[in-house]
Amino acid sequence: MLVNDLAAEDREAIRKLQNDISSLYTAVAQDYKEEWKKECAKQTYTECPDIPDVVEQGCKDLGILDQCQLIPVESDYYDWELQQRAVNAPSKEHMCKSVVMENTRCTHEDISDPNYSRYYCVITQYVKPVNTQKMLNFCRGLKNKEISKKYYNFRLADPEVSLALTGYRKGGVCPVGMKQPIPIILAESITKLEPSVIYLGAGHIDWKLGIPVDTFIDSTRCFVADLD
Repeated sequence: MLVNDLAAEDREAIRKLQNDISSLYTAVAQDYKEEWKKECAKQTYTECPDIPDVVEQGCKDLGILDQCQLIPVESDYYDWELQQRAVNAPSKEHMCKSVVMENTRCTHEDISDPNYSRYYCVITQYVKPVNTQKMLNFCRGLKNKEISKKYYNFRLADPEVSLALTGYRKGGVCPVGMKQPIPIILAESITKLEPSVIYLGAGHIDWKLGIPVDTFIDSTRCFVADLD
């Protein structure tokens, strides 16, 4: 049964229970990290479809597979309410998504200059959408504001463009193992999570990648910006 199918008072009771559980996770953050390491050490991924295999290889290439978890989810996962989707995560705030943002006014099509790229892969919490004005200000600051504001305008890239750049379809976009080295921006609010782990799409709509925040930042050398 889905949470949305329950009576209003039952849904509210579940939300309250989840908040209580999330608070408890914060209090035992260090213990959570130790259990995380044990879980990573015993995982095998022999039944991964092809695309999550790409994510797995991407983790190997970064030297972080032993710190990550590839997790299958139910086929009706995206019909669930957000707090119900936090199956393995400490809270719904730990559930994050990767989206490709395009600067439609960029003066070129290139992604080789991370300080002025046509495209960025942005990691944000489901509960906090990207503030495009803050993203504009941050990206413009990468060039010390030498480029006029009129050459910045961010929006979601077309699905076909996102697929061509990342190799992943909607619902499975992952910043690890992308086809092209798109510069990555991580929302600063993610760095304040306790325990400090996030769950992302893993290349396939039925798979998730769990990864410690510090591991992600250190291995991808991503930007961190206030995007909320």
